[in-house]
Amino acid sequence: MTLFEKSLVLFVVMPCLAFAHGPTRQKVTESIIINADKKEVWKVVGDFNSIQQWHGEYKAINGLEKIKELEFFSSGNGKIEVIKFSPESQRFKYRLKDAGGIPVSNYSGRVSVDELEKGKSKVIMRGAFYRKYVNNDPPPGEDDDAAIEAVTKIYKSSLEKLKSLVESF
Repeated sequence: MTLFEKSLVLFVVMPCLAFAHGPTRQKVTESIIINADKKEVWKVVGDFNSIQQWHGEYKAINGLEKIKELEFFSSGNGKIEVIKFSPESQRFKYRLKDAGGIPVSNYSGRVSVDELEKGKSKVIMRGAFYRKYVNNDPPPGEDDDAAIEAVTKIYKSSLEKLKSLVESF
């Protein structure tokens, strides 16, 4: 193969390889200020047995194992793995092993409660995930936009529900 032919292959083949990849990891972060002390907010957020009171999508988390059964309000059942749970720092990290009807895959999330000042707290929900359809050319509803929209909607509704609940005490 001549130098010209090698160069031609390099310039033709290499750009094609750049477009031959799957989805990129997406991230969503939402937060809300709640007029309550950090400890009062954590009493609600840190109680998985009552998650349905404040979470917009999770109806129940059941089980004592590391990977727990998860029941959704709108889309059946799934599985959740709690990776880290820290009452001291008022944070937890988790991974959805089965996202049910949420159009995501490989989802991991974090929830934290931070005190801003006496009587005011900030709750932050962060998630990183891939769209549900992990190959190229996803069908509608399983693409990046659908995944971002679904997670954003869940976070916003959960935070609003939490604020309303805690501020009603």
